[in-house]
Amino acid sequence: MKDYLYSADELLEMALKIEEDGERFYTYLSEKFEDPRKKEFFSYLASQEKEHAKTFKELSNGLVEETDPIFWEETSKYVKSTVENKVFPSLQDMIKKSENMTVNDLLDFAISIEKETVIFYEELYDLVREKKSKEILTKIIREEVSHVRKLSLLKG
Repeated sequence: MKDYLYSADELLEMALKIEEDGERFYTYLSEKFEDPRKKEFFSYLASQEKEHAKTFKELSNGLVEETDPIFWEETSKYVKSTVENKVFPSLQDMIKKSENMTVNDLLDFAISIEKETVIFYEELYDLVREKKSKEILTKIIREEVSHVRKLSLLKG
């Protein structure tokens, strides 16, 4: 039996942290802007991330038991790379990095984080076998992709 870097439970904890940090970061951004359109949009993103966190909490029991070990080695390498390269910065790092950014820089930063989140969730998707979990992850992935589109539109 192979030793893997992360258990399914640990991956779910990472997903939960990504969503909770995303919620806090978008709340921070919504408070930073005076433009009502941007305030409302970042508040909307914060509420989406909060819902995703809630979904991951609900998923955690079933997902841990249904993890497909066939994909585990590849995914654990990706997760290790993600963690070691700090693809997902901490909330404090995100806020610190964003303090002196222009609006477009902030939008680019948020887009890059959303894209990495999509990749991470696609890896999680490959680990699950149960249809309901796959459907839920597909929905979350689509929402994260829509965040990228909406953030891109704000730039224009």
